[in-house]
Amino acid sequence: MSNLIGLTVRTRRVNARTAVVTLEGEMDIFTTPRARATMLRLLDDGCHDLIVDLRQAAYLDSTALGALLGMLRRARERGGGVRLLAPSHSVYRLLEITRLTLAFPIDATEHDALAAVGGRQGDA
Repeated sequence: MSNLIGLTVRTRRVNARTAVVTLEGEMDIFTTPRARATMLRLLDDGCHDLIVDLRQAAYLDSTALGALLGMLRRARERGGGVRLLAPSHSVYRLLEITRLTLAFPIDATEHDALAAVGGRQGDA
């Protein structure tokens, strides 16, 4: 990373249909395109249930929120969804203010998120 605060995007496929996307750092107008491209690739590869791990996400701007909503729409079109995992207090507050807590299921643990998508594993 060339800047001091950037974004690290890591992915882990849980199975053919589910992946965990871990976002660490700041997701803004400069870093969101990389995260968006990674999530789109997963959706195109058949991972229709995305769990976005926000435990280490320090900041999300409106570009990031728009990208997450776009992923939610695309995942739902494919019979899946996007769950958010354990956002920090400040990120959760942003999700509350923008009322996105109504759009996204938010889980406290990865175990809870995986259990929630487990019911859809045989679908589609």
